[in-house]
Amino acid sequence: MTVPRRACINGVLSALETAALPLTDEGVARGYGAFETIGVWDGRPFRLADHLDRLATSLKLILLPELDRAGMEDDIERVLEGVDGDAALRAYVTGSGTRIVTLDAPPERVDATHLVPQPAPWIRPRRSYGPSGAKTMSYMPNMVATRAAEQAGGDDALLVSLEGTVLEGPTFALYWTRGGAVYTPSTELGVIDSISRRAVLEVARAAGHRVVEGTFTLDDLAAADEVMLSSAVRDVIAVRQVGDLTYDGPTPVRDALSDGLWRARRAG
Repeated sequence: MTVPRRACINGVLSALETAALPLTDEGVARGYGAFETIGVWDGRPFRLADHLDRLATSLKLILLPELDRAGMEDDIERVLEGVDGDAALRAYVTGSGTRIVTLDAPPERVDATHLVPQPAPWIRPRRSYGPSGAKTMSYMPNMVATRAAEQAGGDDALLVSLEGTVLEGPTFALYWTRGGAVYTPSTELGVIDSISRRAVLEVARAAGHRVVEGTFTLDDLAAADEVMLSSAVRDVIAVRQVGDLTYDGPTPVRDALSDGLWRARRAG
């Protein structure tokens, strides 16, 4: 089924191509606002309540008014009317109070199998920086990191703190395995508390894997058996190279996590 490209701005439904915001809206003029990307599988938004909870948290962290949850839920329902396939749903609230929902086909992109480490000074530990962990519309640093990684010959960036701590990708969560355990950077470091990350870790625990969330460096990745990434609209993807480190072996854990995530998404 072809995904209808739609938008809903403050309750007004339109085609995505004709949706518009005033140039004075703070989301446009300053990138001030918060958003969520929500995978839609078989017409159902995956863990919508969790996404809206996180959107509300992001708005609080960046000192914007409380989320109009009922209004956002109504807009999402209207945008999804008649949809029974897979899609990418995005929900925004700008600094001017504009409520936006968009629907489009899942993005077509090359799997990011080669990551190039890039410094990410804008990601700071929680309690050391007020907006830490918020998913904001100010994505310029993330996109620059991706472009820099591409110019260096990679597919995407692996964000690393100035202290050398491994964090996340510009648009994805990172995991790796060693001895059957699944490792991932802690959200206490300021990385996004990704809903897909939560789901992947739940699948890992259910499959009997020990899950370790903590503070790690690139040296820890050197000892990894497998490296993986995930996002709201992507599968669990096997990473084959991080900087000069390569991972050419089989990916049994990634394969199992991918299967478990697929099942969770289709279950609703």
